[in-house]
Amino acid sequence: MKEIYFDNSATTSLCRDACERMKDVMENLWGNPSSMHEKGVEAEKAVTQARNEILTALGVKGLSSIGDNRLIFTASGTEADNLALLGVCYSKKFVPGKNIIISDSEHPAVLEPAAKLEREGYTVVRIPTKDGIPDMDALEDAVDKNTAIVSVMLVNNETGALNDIKRISKLVKSINPEALIHTDAVQGFMKMRFTPTSLGADLITLSAHKIHGPKGVGALYVDPAVFKARKLVPIIYGGGQEKGFRSGTENTVGIAGFGAAVKAGMQTLDPDIASMISVRDHICNTVTNDPAFANIKLNIPKGERAPHIVSLRLPDIKSETMLHYLSREGIYISSGSACSSNTGHVSGTLISFGLSEREADSTLRVSLSRDSTKEDADIFLKALLDGTGKLISMKK
Repeated sequence: MKEIYFDNSATTSLCRDACERMKDVMENLWGNPSSMHEKGVEAEKAVTQARNEILTALGVKGLSSIGDNRLIFTASGTEADNLALLGVCYSKKFVPGKNIIISDSEHPAVLEPAAKLEREGYTVVRIPTKDGIPDMDALEDAVDKNTAIVSVMLVNNETGALNDIKRISKLVKSINPEALIHTDAVQGFMKMRFTPTSLGADLITLSAHKIHGPKGVGALYVDPAVFKARKLVPIIYGGGQEKGFRSGTENTVGIAGFGAAVKAGMQTLDPDIASMISVRDHICNTVTNDPAFANIKLNIPKGERAPHIVSLRLPDIKSETMLHYLSREGIYISSGSACSSNTGHVSGTLISFGLSEREADSTLRVSLSRDSTKEDADIFLKALLDGTGKLISMKK
């Protein structure tokens, strides 16, 4: 039985280039990057190489030393999101009572630190995202001179909605030029081309394991103007690594794997994106046009969408039930975000999208990678159709 992995928004397989680079660093560059001797310098060079590879992918000129750092390595995308929100709001530039704006469909890595700040006296405004699109009128009403940071994800991890961060940034900055723009680009990085300038973002969150790199490594891109204005402070204190913004001995092996995965992915980025779009559209067109799938609906965002995520709504079958059925067939998908689907709660993102609780509880997420094929999609679609028929019959 061929296994089909369609849960790439949860995590991706580790690519060969990352494996080989990590093995080399593990065996030969095991020094502490903060040490002054040759072993330490070798390890620091590996970190700097990875930093430059990621910055190059972001369209930012590579930097020769950590002293000119624009990329703060963290242990995860979640930590990077926390550093963005908490690190900005805890700076002397912003104090409790300031305004924080997020969308109501953010990842828990943004929702939870925002809730923490709200408990501490900050004002948090959650912009509605009906049909996957942030309400720009509500955003305009929310921004004022007290706005410290606006955080809206680039790609929604459950619906695939692609948010217009440039438009959001332009609106926010026109009202308050001092407000910072943060975007969690974990689901967008290496799925589309963008730069900090094209997004109009001051802070950008990235994660290695979503792009065929290792788990346990994330990064926060920070515009140099943010450092210069002292609008960011660390949330982890200790030895002062990462120019003082993320203490703790760097995960040299993981960071090197992150850089290698990015470098390898950039070499085939455009054809990989085209391939994912082709498979995505094949799934969507089949579900839409084949009468056999009449009972299965697509949750399609009103605006643009990412190339790799499809949200499907089943006919009164719990998504968890179908997930287990497909898993027994060797097909692996998700009932939502891997970070929230194990809580037992109905997805707040899908409710915000406009679904009822019952519809949200019957929604599947299919997420592709550059390795996904139309043949894989056809096997999944047949299993989905068979499973739907069997599970409906069991309920009667």
